[in-house]
Amino acid sequence: MSARHQRIFSGAAGYRRVHDTDGFSWKQVTGAFAGLPRVIRLVWSTSRMFTVLLGLLSLLQGFTPAGSVWITKLVIDSVVHAIRIQSISPIWLPVALQLGIVLLTNLLSTLSNIVQQLLQELVSNKVQLLILEKANTLDLAFFENPEFYDKLREASDQSSYQPVSMVSQTFDLFRTLVTLLSMILLLLHLAWWLAIVALVVPIPSFISSTRYGWRGYQRMRRQSPERRLMAYFNSLLTTDMYNKEVKLFTLGNFFIERFKRLASKFYEENKDLVLRRYLTNFLWAGLTGVANIAIYLYVALQTVAGRITLGDLSLYTQTATQAGQSFQGLLTGISSTYENNLYINTLFEFLEYKPKIVSPRHPQPVLATPGVKRLDIEFRNVTFTYAGKDPATQAALKNMSFTIKAGEAIALVGRNGAGKTTIVKLLTRLYDPDEGEILIGGRNIKAYGLNELREQVGVIFQDYVNYYMSAHENIGIGRIGKIEERELVTSAASKSGANAVIERLPEGYATMLGRWFDKGTQLSGGEWQKIALARAFMRNADILILDEPTSSLDARAEYEVFNHFRTLTEDKTAIFISHRFSTVRLADRIFVIENGSIIESGSHGQLMELNGRYAELFNLQAEAYR
Repeated sequence: MSARHQRIFSGAAGYRRVHDTDGFSWKQVTGAFAGLPRVIRLVWSTSRMFTVLLGLLSLLQGFTPAGSVWITKLVIDSVVHAIRIQSISPIWLPVALQLGIVLLTNLLSTLSNIVQQLLQELVSNKVQLLILEKANTLDLAFFENPEFYDKLREASDQSSYQPVSMVSQTFDLFRTLVTLLSMILLLLHLAWWLAIVALVVPIPSFISSTRYGWRGYQRMRRQSPERRLMAYFNSLLTTDMYNKEVKLFTLGNFFIERFKRLASKFYEENKDLVLRRYLTNFLWAGLTGVANIAIYLYVALQTVAGRITLGDLSLYTQTATQAGQSFQGLLTGISSTYENNLYINTLFEFLEYKPKIVSPRHPQPVLATPGVKRLDIEFRNVTFTYAGKDPATQAALKNMSFTIKAGEAIALVGRNGAGKTTIVKLLTRLYDPDEGEILIGGRNIKAYGLNELREQVGVIFQDYVNYYMSAHENIGIGRIGKIEERELVTSAASKSGANAVIERLPEGYATMLGRWFDKGTQLSGGEWQKIALARAFMRNADILILDEPTSSLDARAEYEVFNHFRTLTEDKTAIFISHRFSTVRLADRIFVIENGSIIESGSHGQLMELNGRYAELFNLQAEAYR
């Protein structure tokens, strides 16, 4: 990773690979609760009412087990007494109480499930929105880094349900603690050591469960890149944009085999962990069973000896079991909270990412004088290297300087990878230069607010997006604040030639484009390009940039588009990139770019007279048409 790349991501905790540097330690278990307040704040901010209800219901559920075992004792003793006096009257009240506690337990459990499910849905939606909102603020450089995608996937997949689980488990811990304390108080009436046995037996199982929870989390982090690859294979086989080529090259079985290989690998890894985890838990559960049998035997002997009643036998055996289960539940809850905290950290690590390219605190207006549009463009000694590349040998732009006057039409010419698109990305602050500065209207573009700057620049890239929305929306999003204004949309469509395409559609501008949704209509590549061009015209920006968006059009259609484009942009600055020299020659000036530098510039006639690189490329293409 280059120094620049490290600078961009230095603030992101997620890029410190936990499984590469940290091992399991018990400090991490206690530390799990350090992250609990921010989880509670997240859930609380989603729904205060549901959070309070879940806490109250959990607390009430904590008292019901003690009440249940005590009432069971009363029922048994009342039955014994009824047998002795030959009357059923002593039975009614304890049985009614038993029915009441059963109904109350079921009611509390039902209400708790309802609240948790509703809260889960709300929090899941909020977490997904937080992820989308954060992604919307981040620089393009983040989206060109594979580790970022791992973190994004982990945050999205694991974190939608974990926050509510953590809060619910925390409330359950308090509920279990209430139950445990009440059971211990009951046990102390018989023998203090029974409480000790009930508490000590579950500890080994807790230790084992916690360690395996850590291993499961480490496995998930390790598998994340390859699971993303599985998702990619799935996309290749199930998305319409890939389906045509996959079929023509008969790649289906190839990708299925790759998917199957990864799936088998993950299955074997997961099977090994699952088997060891649950078999170990089985052994520790066996120890717990032996301890419970010993307690039953002791209490039974006390009953036979006449020291306690038959109801006490039921009371203390159930109490011992409940105490052990409650302590086991307490330890399991701590273990689960710890494990959930490992996963939820991926969400908060993702949300901690900070964009490097931001608007200044006090942005300057792009158009200083209302009504006066003089947006000259200037690059001053601009150097830029993409992340992961060597600045010494792989710089995209090298000390580049040029000036474009307002209203001028400039064509950028050069081989793929020469740096043409990089100029566009820097001009729109998708990236910032490593060295030098870029000026628009005589001021460094870093002085402008990002939104206002980009409103003044309309760009259509070669890899433009086909939005699966209505034709009207496809064009209208070019100027989102005016998307409802039909006249602007139809005017933009007329300028690009998209109006002829749209008029043939079943529902005109209301027609859904693409095949993903009901009643959708698929367009040809050239038709999609005209829709994309209409978006650029909809923008009504002072600087219009076309980065090879007409590559799917034939030479004549492209020439007509650009000829029309020049007519429509006479009072605007226009920059276009094309490999067709019949189009390029329409520009006022042409920049010939090679290896990140401008090696020639001038009009078509001047460059042909120079008889340099441009003339060579022009003649090569002209020869191909002869």
